[in-house]
Amino acid sequence: MVIRHKGLLAGVVVFLIAIAAFMFIDTNGNNLDAAQTERAGLEAPVPARTGLANSADKVRLTLSNGDAAMAGKTGDFVLTLNIEPGWHVNANPASIEFLIPTVVSSSVNGQALEIPTQYPRGRLSDIVLGDTALEVYDDGASIRLRPDEKQTAVLEKVGRLEMIVRVQACSDEGVCLAPTDLPVALNLDDTSRQ
Repeated sequence: MVIRHKGLLAGVVVFLIAIAAFMFIDTNGNNLDAAQTERAGLEAPVPARTGLANSADKVRLTLSNGDAAMAGKTGDFVLTLNIEPGWHVNANPASIEFLIPTVVSSSVNGQALEIPTQYPRGRLSDIVLGDTALEVYDDGASIRLRPDEKQTAVLEKVGRLEMIVRVQACSDEGVCLAPTDLPVALNLDDTSRQ
C-alpha cells in the first residue's frame, strides 16, 4: 500500500511539473503534423509543433452520424475518442476539481451554439488521488451531441458545424500530458465530413 501511494505521489509530481513546464514553453495544442491531421479528419495540415508532448499526440477524433440533420431533421452527432493503448482522458465531469474534463464546444460561423451534449459515464480507473478513484474515458468512448429542431434548422441553413474537443491524455500509470483543443468540423450541405 505504501509503494502504491509513493508511486501515485510521484505521478502527481510529474503531472504538476509537466503543467508548470507547459506554462513556460510556448506550445500550441492545435499544431499537428500532416499525417496526424489526415488520420484525425481535421480541416487542414498545419506545421509540425515543437515543445512538450501534449494530448493531441495520443487522442484522435471520429465524427459520425448526423444524417438526420443533413436531411433537416433532428438527430445526434457522435464524436468518438480514439485513444492510444495505455492512455485515457478524464471523464466529464472530472473526478477532482483540478483535473481537466473532456469538453465539447460547438459553433456556427464563429458563434457559440450550445448543443445539448451527453457525455458517457467514465470508467473507474486504478488511479486513486486521496480517497478518490479517477473516472476516465478509454478508446472508443462516444460523446453525443443532440441538436434540437431550432439548432438543426440553423445547421441546415449554415451547412457547417464546428467543434472543439478539450482533452487531457494521461497514461495508465498516472502521467498526464499537456491538455489540448482538438478541432473537428462537419459539412452538412454536401454530407462530407472533415
